[in-house]
Amino acid sequence: MGNQHIIEPNQVNRIHLVHFSDIYEVYYHYLSIHSKSDALELTRRYVVKTIHKSIEEQLAAFEFLYMNDFFDELENELDKKHYDKGAALVYSIILKRKDTPLTADEFAELESLHFTHPSLQSLRLFLLVYAHYDLKQYQGMDKYADEIQASLFTINEPLLHYYLKLRYDEISFVHYWKTNNLILAKKFAYKFINSDLAPRKYTAMHHHLALCNAFHDYDEAMYYANKAAELAEKHRLTRALKSVSEHTIPFISAFHEKVGDIHTPDPVETAHINIMKGDLEPAITYLSSLKTLTPFQQSYLGLATRDKSMLLEAKDRFINQYGDMFFAQLPEQYLLRIDSIKKEAVEI
Repeated sequence: MGNQHIIEPNQVNRIHLVHFSDIYEVYYHYLSIHSKSDALELTRRYVVKTIHKSIEEQLAAFEFLYMNDFFDELENELDKKHYDKGAALVYSIILKRKDTPLTADEFAELESLHFTHPSLQSLRLFLLVYAHYDLKQYQGMDKYADEIQASLFTINEPLLHYYLKLRYDEISFVHYWKTNNLILAKKFAYKFINSDLAPRKYTAMHHHLALCNAFHDYDEAMYYANKAAELAEKHRLTRALKSVSEHTIPFISAFHEKVGDIHTPDPVETAHINIMKGDLEPAITYLSSLKTLTPFQQSYLGLATRDKSMLLEAKDRFINQYGDMFFAQLPEQYLLRIDSIKKEAVEI
């Protein structure tokens, strides 16, 4: 109890947060006298039973439902005809993206949209960054960062502002992670996981932190990977559990050559594991059979065949196709291993 301080704006932000929505007041009150889970449930009931007339109230309601994983409730709300069309459009895109990444065509449509309401315009900017990330264009935040920061000062409702600040921390983490600035990336990640988060986002950030540590700290990486798997299992996040257990844990284990009891149904990571065990032939046969290779698969095959040109091409693709400086370290590391293997062979 007494958790209301979580959503309370600081002194700097109070200047522009002048529209305290009913939902903010209700949630604040419930947090002050109930546990967080009870406050969430009571506020959820209030949101779905109330007609939200102003656009500020509507956006606060939509964002509260989305950020707390009340997706069915949000979908039902968006079907109601009295809501602002722009607000309903933005959140229908946000809700759809939860299951289906944004496409290049949808990115083009987002670029053509313009909203007069500053909060909707801010949400549009976030969607443009999400679209870049979905398209694996990880430098996409560069052109929007200043505009997004400025837009946060145009939002006048504290609950929406609170959740959009969380969104900003999340996209900033991805930006600094993928540009391989890990000190700043972890700063935003720790801010994010120490906030008021739904299980889905809490699990996802632990998963990201596992990958963030994948090359430099095996124990730290596995700590976050196991924590993500534990959270996913606890909250029945099937897709997240599959991703961590079948892809991330085998990937980290293979990279660090700790593959003794590691198994996965994923054939690509199985090939990766086999390479680290020295069982090259089945790995090469499988990877060579693929019609097109991702940079990850190229890195694995390049290591297995000791093909430096393939590893250099994988590195180039990570950097120039994806803007992913972090995972460009994978083929770099495997180039070093090839040199190490050749050096050992010469010495023998």
